[in-house]
Amino acid sequence: MAGFSLVKEGASDPVYKKLRIASQAYTLGDLVMLDRTSDAIDVVPATASTTTTNVYAVALETVTSAATEALFCLVTPDQEWSVDVTNNSVVNNKNQRMVLTNKSVVNNTGTDNTTNTAVFMQTGVIDSLASRKLVGNILKVANVTA
Repeated sequence: MAGFSLVKEGASDPVYKKLRIASQAYTLGDLVMLDRTSDAIDVVPATASTTTTNVYAVALETVTSAATEALFCLVTPDQEWSVDVTNNSVVNNKNQRMVLTNKSVVNNTGTDNTTNTAVFMQTGVIDSLASRKLVGNILKVANVTA
């Protein structure tokens, strides 16, 4: 499966919720962020510009652009997720914070990103060093202003 997949639940049970979506297709494993501009939409697909204060949930179903809602798993900081990455995974990148390439891929550049767009932290790799899949935490923080 492409995109994000829950590997380990956090301290509490995962929360699954139907959310109102933008009129576009969503795929199982897509990361979404809060939509703060429309009263009719709860979430939109995450992008490379998504910040830790807006990252919100992962799609649990695939829907077409005709859908008005979809089922999601709300993200918590203590969950572990697997995800596809842009470059080959590297064990020595453990604890590096990374930005997204798009809603279903993390950009693992080999350099720790210290900005608020670093929404994923690698804690491990899956399979061999030549794989393109990591394990880690989605870095969600509370509503912060600064």
